[in-house]
Amino acid sequence: MKPGDQVKVGARGKFVFTVKDIDEDAGMAMIEVNADSPLTYPWPARLTDLVPVED
Repeated sequence: MKPGDQVKVGARGKFVFTVKDIDEDAGMAMIEVNADSPLTYPWPARLTDLVPVED
């Protein structure tokens, strides 16, 4: 996983997020929802909770 990748939070996640930054040592990533909204902002998520989005 790297910045720019598209992910969901959990296998059943409904929303797609973009990875903004990764802290491998802490096991965390900053992700931001892919939505047409002026209120999007990055928030932390555990790397173990993130599932890559398949094309």
